[in-house]
Amino acid sequence: MTHPLILPELLENIFSFLAKDKALYPTLFVNHLWYQCGAPILWHRVEFFNKDYHQSRRALNMSRALTRRLINFKKVMRGKIKPLYCSKMAYLRLESLKISDAFITAILHSCPNIRFLILDKSKGFSNIPIIEIARCCPKLLHLSLDACKAITDRCISEIVRSCPKLEYVCLDSSRSLNITGVSVIEIVQFCPNLIYLNLSCQYRIKDVSFCAITCSCIKLQHLDLSFNYYITDDAVCGIVRSCPNIQYLILHSTDITDKTIYDIAHYCSNLLVLNVGDCRSISKESIHFLSSKKPTLDIILDT
Repeated sequence: MTHPLILPELLENIFSFLAKDKALYPTLFVNHLWYQCGAPILWHRVEFFNKDYHQSRRALNMSRALTRRLINFKKVMRGKIKPLYCSKMAYLRLESLKISDAFITAILHSCPNIRFLILDKSKGFSNIPIIEIARCCPKLLHLSLDACKAITDRCISEIVRSCPKLEYVCLDSSRSLNITGVSVIEIVQFCPNLIYLNLSCQYRIKDVSFCAITCSCIKLQHLDLSFNYYITDDAVCGIVRSCPNIQYLILHSTDITDKTIYDIAHYCSNLLVLNVGDCRSISKESIHFLSSKKPTLDIILDT
């Protein structure tokens, strides 16, 4: 009778639980079979997140442990011989790091099955590897580029035209992105399956571009337009009337008025959370009306 711990299918099932609390690493040294079953699971999700993030003019502060791990990972990915299982990578998070064009490009060329890509608050790279995302990651579902200074309209256009399965796009600028309304139009035109869209702090995007969301994003569930001072009631009202599946609507620090609130009360039947903090043109009467129409709605008013 075959021992259960030499059945690959059973081992892979067990190892998938061990990966959650980083207990999988010791199993790689048991024997060759255990390594073959465990290594692909580790490569499936790769994360380097700088918890001690503090951006200065010259560098990003990182712990010694994170620096050592990142250096080793760079050596592996930029080496002539790539690991056998790197093609298994589906989730990549490089957040608050200083990384180069060559490093990102090496990863993208070696890992064509990436579906989740997060480069939030990282720096040191240009728009060249970002454009490479379009050529190397056609299966991409989730893209987050918060505060990435290298992002341009061309980057967004290349990505959305080559990654039609995109469901999650986060471009919270924090005053670092260089995109315009052209990117918004490209996103809504080429991402019909979009569920999550974050365009907060996009000071270069005008109201007419936000109106484009009304044309194609019927599956949209989460929309963040906070700190967009050029957006008006007309754009937001058009969105809430055309996107019936919205559950989370973030309009913090915008110049919307009671007109938007009344439209939300009438058209957003699935809305769960509404953030209108620091929206100074909204009256208490409209909020009371909205609350009476949607008593279970979580309305955030705090500044």
